[in-house]
Amino acid sequence: MEHAYCVIMAGGQGERFWPLSTQNAPKPFLKVLGDKTMIQLTVERVRRIIPPERIFVALGKNHTDIARRQLSEMGEQNLIVEPEGRDTAPCIGLAALTLLRLDSEAIMVVLPADHYVPDTDDFVRTVDKGVQCAQAGDYLVTIGIRPTRPETGYGYIHACERFAASEEVVCYKSDTFVEKPDLERAEKYIEDGNYYWNAGMFIWKALSLMRAIEEHMPELYKALLVMQDALAAGDRRKVEATYLGITRESIDYGLMEKARNVLMVPAQFQWDDIGTWSSLLRVLALDEGGNHLKGHSICIDTQNSIVFGDDVVIGTIGVSNLAIIASKQGVLVCDIHRAQEVREIVKKLGRDK
Repeated sequence: MEHAYCVIMAGGQGERFWPLSTQNAPKPFLKVLGDKTMIQLTVERVRRIIPPERIFVALGKNHTDIARRQLSEMGEQNLIVEPEGRDTAPCIGLAALTLLRLDSEAIMVVLPADHYVPDTDDFVRTVDKGVQCAQAGDYLVTIGIRPTRPETGYGYIHACERFAASEEVVCYKSDTFVEKPDLERAEKYIEDGNYYWNAGMFIWKALSLMRAIEEHMPELYKALLVMQDALAAGDRRKVEATYLGITRESIDYGLMEKARNVLMVPAQFQWDDIGTWSSLLRVLALDEGGNHLKGHSICIDTQNSIVFGDDVVIGTIGVSNLAIIASKQGVLVCDIHRAQEVREIVKKLGRDK
């Protein structure tokens, strides 16, 4: 695809995957889905549609070493290093500046590094449709997932009318982009049938993104202009100082909820955002007791649990609905239905230091 580039966002900390996830090895760099790390699987998937020299990874500077080890085939110039995490809007803005220096007609395919997408062929077809939609005009294209349950942990996109990007590609205009509803609203969205999960996957011309940021996030746009000049002058210090002064904000809240030129392409692939230990039970192979076991685990009369030992032997007897994770960093035992709360342990550990 001419002028298509991929930006893989790997800046998250993955706090809900403690104790396996750490500051130096966050979730994208973990092997929780098999023999390869999540970011390796993402790069492998993207290489089916975009050449490796046009694949970029946006990450924090304390993760560059592990990225170099895991993505040894990727050149140093393909790492977009954030001085410090500022959420997705500044990260994507910095990536846009990087691509525009290479190609004024760049189209950005923006993907999280840590999602479960087993259907590579269908993924490629969906991204191809999204790129064609982005090429059709000044649009912000997002990929929507048909919901399978009234999930309160995801954002939702409302598909309001069909839109023909070309004779072959049909997508939907979106008039509502909402974050994480309560259960009652999530159930209504499911009943409506025209709401899709927001997968955090976006496709747009880099210039279209910049215009949208100028309109809806003017303070970020001013900072990006300063960094654009600093990059041209080779002044990395000014880039870092400016970036550190940017307010933290997600692309969802800062831009997508406000924009009126949003198109949505329905995903044709299976997807999960793998946000917690419990989410692995939705996507990985289970034994006859409904458990997923990894590492050296001996489980007797155990049901509906994930037992994950990193070089540690774990034994269980007569338990159910638990996440039991053991590593050199610590041991987690929690109700599988409360796995979202694991980040509270990480916060407390930080306060107690």
